[in-house]
Amino acid sequence: MSNERQLAEFTGAIRASISMPIFGSLKHKFEKANQIRRDFGFRAMLQFASNVVGLPLFHFEATTIVWLSPDRMNIALDLPNDTEMRFLTADEVATFASDPQYDFKPSLVEKAQLGTDLCFAGFVDGNLASYGWYSLAPEVPADDFGLMMTVPKNAAYMHNGFTHPDFRGRRLHGIGMGRALLVMADRGIEALLSDVDWANHASLKSCRRLGYDILGNLYAVGRPFRFSIAPRAARSLGVSFRRDPVRETPADQPELAVSNS
Repeated sequence: MSNERQLAEFTGAIRASISMPIFGSLKHKFEKANQIRRDFGFRAMLQFASNVVGLPLFHFEATTIVWLSPDRMNIALDLPNDTEMRFLTADEVATFASDPQYDFKPSLVEKAQLGTDLCFAGFVDGNLASYGWYSLAPEVPADDFGLMMTVPKNAAYMHNGFTHPDFRGRRLHGIGMGRALLVMADRGIEALLSDVDWANHASLKSCRRLGYDILGNLYAVGRPFRFSIAPRAARSLGVSFRRDPVRETPADQPELAVSNS
């Protein structure tokens, strides 16, 4: 790529960043940062600030990789009489996806039809109350810029959890993950792999409460020159990261550099 084009793209990115709403709502951002500091501490506030400034200016992303095995689960999986949990069929996914209140993404409907991703759902008195998605694919996207995460054969990648507002407070999400993991044992699944934004401390607190092991953070920064650092603990479990040219931006841009910490 020519120097002129690189300069033009960099200048355009800066202009776009400055015009983004985050720079026009500093008061709201400061208030949220202060609330995060009160709830989770100064370090959590710095992580939030890094996201706010780093993503638009430097394409910075940081994700915490987490791992759950059955022997580490810290939640009772018993269900009340009005509740049942099971995997949805592809047809059921398509039906529920037609109702906006359940927030099904179109891409997930397609994956359900292909059989690469399964939806484990909770029902209360016959009403869809919660669900979580579990990918059986060997690789899943690890960031928005072309980095892929390899999922070990004995693990399923958990993503897109949802609890309907009418049924929150019943711990359906956590119970659903535990039950899904046990049910998938027949498929050779022995653990759940997932990732959480490193600044989402409410979700990370929930993960710790459920028994997830925190494997470390995946850091990625830069565009078009992009550099990533992956946690060593994830590699020890068979989780690895690689570049995906298909998902990367135009071919004349440099590839991602991946390092294991």
